[in-house]
Amino acid sequence: MAHPFLFADLRERASGIPQALSAKGLEVRMKRLHAGDYILAPHMALERKTTADFIQSIFDKRLFAQVQSLRASFLHPLLLLEETQAPKREIHPHAYRGAIFYVSVLNHIPLLHARNAEESVETIYAILQLLQQQPEKIFSLHEKKRSPSPQLTQRYVVETLPGIGSQLADSLLKKFGSVQAVFAASIEELVQVAGVGRGRAEKIREILQRAYNSPLEGGSGGVLEDDD
Repeated sequence: MAHPFLFADLRERASGIPQALSAKGLEVRMKRLHAGDYILAPHMALERKTTADFIQSIFDKRLFAQVQSLRASFLHPLLLLEETQAPKREIHPHAYRGAIFYVSVLNHIPLLHARNAEESVETIYAILQLLQQQPEKIFSLHEKKRSPSPQLTQRYVVETLPGIGSQLADSLLKKFGSVQAVFAASIEELVQVAGVGRGRAEKIREILQRAYNSPLEGGSGGVLEDDD
């Protein structure tokens, strides 16, 4: 079994969580991450927010940009809400619930909870242990008891594209006729589908054409700094 390790964003150093994870025997590689605070696997990232930061991110709109970046970058994004400090700003309960629903219902990102930094460490560690024990189950994008129909599978594949939900996936497949044709479509062809738009079409082409560089490599423990 490979030695467990993860990437942590440089800004997480101040939380003490990377150091605590290292003390549990994990190799923690510190670097600037474009999405999420921790990369736990090639297609799983975790964003950690204290309650105060979560509320502040609603007011300054960071939350919505971060959620979209997580969805566009990882198949299995997670959000860990750490209730470690009293909010500095008051927020209407409806607005707070709306943000929770935006993350968990509209964007299908599991919302985890921790009472403090120590519990966050245990949560991250437990997830990594699960990934080591049952990788084929954890990484099943659409796990079902019975095999889905070919039509559902085609739609699920298209839904992995940035900004594409079930309705747009259905529209794209109806327009182009197959998954292969959707993936081969140019920006000009994609924008002909109602709801796609040029910005979304450009993101789709960019992710399909980008060369793949695996963010994870094996290691042997400790906290490593990487400012690149």
